[in-house]
Amino acid sequence: MASLVTLDLNTNQLYGELPENISGLSNLNSISLFTNNFSGVIPADFGKYSPFLSYVSFSNNSFTGELPTELCSGFALEDFTVNGNNFTGSLPACLRNCSKLNRVRLDGNHFTGNISHAFGVHPDLDFITLSGNQFIGQISPAWGECKNLSNLQLDRNRISGEIPAELGNLTRLAVLSLDSNELTGKIPPELGKLGMLFKLNLSNNHLTGEIPQSIGNLTKLNYLELSNNSLIGDIPEDLRNCDKLLSLNLSHNNLSGRIPESFSSMISLRFIDFSYNELTGQIPSSSIFRNASENAFVGNSGLCGDAAGLIPCNQASRPGKSTWPKKKVLISIIVPLCGLLLLAGIIACLFIHCSKTKHHDEESKISKRHDNSDSLIWEREGKFTFGDIVKATDDFSEKYCIGKGGFGSVYKAELLTGQVVAVKKFHISDTSDISLTNLQSFENEIRVLTEVRHRHIIKLHGFCSRRGRMFLIYEYVERGSLGKVLYGLEGEVELDWAARVKIVKGVAHAIAYLHHDCSLPIVHRDVSLNNILLESEFEPRLSDFGTARLLNPDSSNWTMVAGSYGYMAPELAFTMRVTDKCDVYSFGVVTLEVMMGQHPGELLNSLSSSKTSVSENPDLLLKDVLDQRLLPPTGQLAEEVVFIVNVALACTRNNPEARPSMRFVAQELAARSQAYLSEPLGMITISRLTSLEKHD
Repeated sequence: MASLVTLDLNTNQLYGELPENISGLSNLNSISLFTNNFSGVIPADFGKYSPFLSYVSFSNNSFTGELPTELCSGFALEDFTVNGNNFTGSLPACLRNCSKLNRVRLDGNHFTGNISHAFGVHPDLDFITLSGNQFIGQISPAWGECKNLSNLQLDRNRISGEIPAELGNLTRLAVLSLDSNELTGKIPPELGKLGMLFKLNLSNNHLTGEIPQSIGNLTKLNYLELSNNSLIGDIPEDLRNCDKLLSLNLSHNNLSGRIPESFSSMISLRFIDFSYNELTGQIPSSSIFRNASENAFVGNSGLCGDAAGLIPCNQASRPGKSTWPKKKVLISIIVPLCGLLLLAGIIACLFIHCSKTKHHDEESKISKRHDNSDSLIWEREGKFTFGDIVKATDDFSEKYCIGKGGFGSVYKAELLTGQVVAVKKFHISDTSDISLTNLQSFENEIRVLTEVRHRHIIKLHGFCSRRGRMFLIYEYVERGSLGKVLYGLEGEVELDWAARVKIVKGVAHAIAYLHHDCSLPIVHRDVSLNNILLESEFEPRLSDFGTARLLNPDSSNWTMVAGSYGYMAPELAFTMRVTDKCDVYSFGVVTLEVMMGQHPGELLNSLSSSKTSVSENPDLLLKDVLDQRLLPPTGQLAEEVVFIVNVALACTRNNPEARPSMRFVAQELAARSQAYLSEPLGMITISRLTSLEKHD
């Protein structure tokens, strides 16, 4: 097979060692063997005779030994993933000169060697994780020259030295994980320049000095982990500016002073841990502090407040008998003072009640006055404010509403700059009472869409939580939902077979990206026609990540049932375990619906029934199942449609384990256009397709 360009055997149950002569494939461009049971070593001369090799994925197998020394001899390598194996030894020196590297995953092996010399400057590098190995050495300042880097994970190694200030030049960085190493020195203030940072984890090192005030500049930050170091000084007041923060862990340090009361304004916080420091004074008064875990403040003898594990501040120092005269004096002062405060409170309540009716008129004025950082919407190509959106929608007038759903209403906003955006306003019953469900949906979309970047996934321009109202701002997608187009006039006139094939392929690539290319796999959980949007040329955008879930491979991933009726996998009727195969099933339903022009529920029920209409009618033709509003496809387009229907039937198998992975589906749809059957479209029956997909 000397002419072989692509070798793809991923996601099977193959085992054994690789043959030595695999190194002789001189035209090989891509080799994908991930998620099998291969073992043994990679042939020593692999890559030496393959100058065009650009994609190598050996992930999730049981390979051992060292990587081939001439793996990148052609300097064409772009995507290199070998995570989840048992590789040992140092990295090949040739990797240092692979200037085209874009994506590298070496995590979960037993690599050794000095990280300082393993990598050069790779201008296209976007994603690298070396986590969970035994690398030593120091982080090279040259990493700061990889200006396109969005993900840098070096955690769980034996890396020492200081964190280079040059990492502050990585302005596109979204994830920086350096935890569980032997790093020393201070946290560089330059990290405050990482305006796109979503996660910062420096825990379990030997860092000293104070927490830089500049960390408060990281307004996109969701996770800040600085625990188990030797940090000193006060907690910076500026951290309150990180108003998107979900998790804050400063435990097991030597921090002193008070927890700033201004932290009460950080309403996004869901997890906090200040334990085992030298903190004093009263904790902030917000609910996240009052309802925190009992362990969140343990080990701080000077802390007090209304929270589990703490004593009330008025009992922090109990007076003895000798203080009784002083106590009487205090009572004589406090009682009248409380009376005055009570009276003032009653007057304030009356004032608020009287002014409440004026609130709506004042709201747009307040928006204009608050043209500051908390109303700023993030946008790579430019900036606009919350006030700009209020103006563009006439304070969210119904005439600008383009859709309503379970979580909120969507508005079209045409800004003065000419830019058009879509704004999702979350439903709340009262400005001070955001429902937990909507808050979780709001946080989910932010967490997912700030991490993912894919041409077929909706782009999040920004988000805003102000005065008890929550907003998400997306790119505006012209045609709206796939459901609206398919069942409207466009479905009959413009949504031809070529457009439908394009849509299916785009959605497949989007879901495959979520499942296989994110640092933690993401399951959408609500893939349906209404959550797929179409732009003017029928390019799809997967949207609505309010119920999405990050899959942790170390957990069982049980959750509440989520999804749209008619698209949920059948196993969810008796289990709440979230797996990526739930999305695979939903994708299959959507694909069949796009090809049939109607929901495939009746067909799927018949296929899963013991008394199937298919078996009773073995001559049911595929052409009679396809959308009857269109003329049947012909030529190569007909072959693509047949192949897509066959894949969709495989995706909707009742047994989750029998469904293909979305990586496999996306690659098959991209690489193949030929049908399994050679008969003309008019002769292909559903029974033949189902019998075929059971044996593929």
